[in-house]
Amino acid sequence: MCMSVVLVSYFQWKKRSSKAMMKRGRKIRRRGDDWVAPEIPLDLLIEILTKLPAKSLMRFMCVSKLWFSLIRSRYFSNRYLTVASPPRPPRLYMSLVDHIQCNSMEVCYNPRESVLLSLSSSSSTDAKSFHQDLTMPGMGGRNMMILRGLILYIVCRKACIYNPTTRQCVTLPAVQSNIFAQEDYHKSVLYFLGHDPVLDQYKVVCTVAVSSKRFKRITSEHWVFVLEPGGSWKRIEFDQPHCPTRLGLCIHGVVYFLASACMSGDILVSFDVMSEEFKWIQGPPVASAFKPMGFIEYLGKPSVFDHSHLKRKGSVDLWVLEDAGKWSKKSLVLQPCQMHLVDKKLSFTVKGTTQNGEII
Repeated sequence: MCMSVVLVSYFQWKKRSSKAMMKRGRKIRRRGDDWVAPEIPLDLLIEILTKLPAKSLMRFMCVSKLWFSLIRSRYFSNRYLTVASPPRPPRLYMSLVDHIQCNSMEVCYNPRESVLLSLSSSSSTDAKSFHQDLTMPGMGGRNMMILRGLILYIVCRKACIYNPTTRQCVTLPAVQSNIFAQEDYHKSVLYFLGHDPVLDQYKVVCTVAVSSKRFKRITSEHWVFVLEPGGSWKRIEFDQPHCPTRLGLCIHGVVYFLASACMSGDILVSFDVMSEEFKWIQGPPVASAFKPMGFIEYLGKPSVFDHSHLKRKGSVDLWVLEDAGKWSKKSLVLQPCQMHLVDKKLSFTVKGTTQNGEII
């Protein structure tokens, strides 16, 4: 129902805009005897704009009120993300933070420096070289999560949303947690960014947790913020106290993250962005907050990559959550003649997968 209203509103706006453009075109031709070309039809204008780089679009917003409202519209943003041509080069973001976490949800008592670096692949050569092309002082934070062109990061317990295209940044208000002031061994505030493809809404999920040593006792609260004008934090009930142990993923409208629970061990928590409901299932047998492993998306499914035996045995295991809610296992074992390729002095971190399904 909501999607149909959005589409009707767009086509009504499109119809009014087209009529206005036709009227302006007729008025221009009446002012003189010289022939003046009619204005570009709206459909063709959208098609042209989707092929332009983002920096050009930001400048063209100053052309007219019509162009400003068009480029800023959600319809154009979604179309630009899905059908823009030619494909944009991949971009790597890195955040450098000189900051010690302070024990507060409201005020930062240890302000330091941070910078967000942007590296794009070079188009002038076939070599996969990177060069720094953007430096934004004062931006960046911990636990970065990127989704559909938006970057979520944490600055001293608060969530920040940054749009690299428009250079706009929003800091969300602090969560009014009732448990963060409790004295305990470990305190955690983690944020996850999700997108509902049906209603085209972005939401931020926050889990505040306090726990004893090795997670023997956990108390947690869960909050949701809808990214829209006038948005505010809303508390969501969930009867499984847990403490997130890995950064999250958003796949097909569902946010996933690994967590530790008191009685259930390590679990996989899922949050449906549209219905705002939490669920959980048991994690794979190898899941542990204290083992070196990565939580990644593999072929459109949440997966756990266990490389804790890589240095000693030369083996890695990939656990994939299948559609039936069961974990499947794929193993890779290096041959003895390949063990010299593993440098035992280095530590390994799993970051994700390529478009071809190769694990980084």
